[in-house]
Amino acid sequence: MKQKHFLLMVILVLLGLTKSYAGWYTCYNYKGTLGKYPITLSIQVTEGFFGEKGKKEFNLNGVYKYDKYNNPIKLEGILKDNRIRLYESHNGKVSAILEFDFSKEISNGYWTDVATKKVLSLNLKYHSELIDTHEEYFFEHIDILQLQALKDFYFIGSYSKDKGEMRARLEKFKIINKKDNTVFQIIDFSDLDYTVGNVITIIYQNIEINDFKKNKLDVWCNVGRMGGWLTLNFDKRKNKFTTNYVLNIDGQE
Repeated sequence: MKQKHFLLMVILVLLGLTKSYAGWYTCYNYKGTLGKYPITLSIQVTEGFFGEKGKKEFNLNGVYKYDKYNNPIKLEGILKDNRIRLYESHNGKVSAILEFDFSKEISNGYWTDVATKKVLSLNLKYHSELIDTHEEYFFEHIDILQLQALKDFYFIGSYSKDKGEMRARLEKFKIINKKDNTVFQIIDFSDLDYTVGNVITIIYQNIEINDFKKNKLDVWCNVGRMGGWLTLNFDKRKNKFTTNYVLNIDGQE
């Protein structure tokens, strides 16, 4: 749990007070093809969160998956002069580069394998956006692909925001079978007396793997002074994920 506390403290220090009274998510979702393969891709504008010498110009975090395989892949990169350059990474090393024009319609570009220099066409169509940086913004059920996944499942967070609310909230957590893209389970957080999935400033990090082998997940919740989390456990006997909604508070309330 110390790692969780440290991560949140770093994010809060970097964030400062610039968005204390509003949300911090500016996300754009796309669907399309990479070569002949259908993909789903999401990016979030996150200026100032990288903290590394080689990433001074970075202002994007993201995630994408090949829809046949459903293994989310981490992206980081740059949006500059309406052009996006994303670095795909595996085990901490850049493996490929995606480049395309930023558009709310159709975007064309290319994907390049860093090792082999192989190039594939990239054709994307804008699908949806999630922006909660002003209390007057509102939306319902915007799906966000999550970065973390288990051996047999990947996850989609369905976010909503009412006018006057300060942050988007995770209402429905969709657990999807990797094998065939069918919905295995939907967990509804909408009736809780606190909001879920909106504590960590990078939206894809609000779901964390607690134990990969045991299929345990931690979900960040807006509770206490610095947030907290509840844990989802896979119940083999019931063949579903369950939670007792016990909250782990990060820092004093």
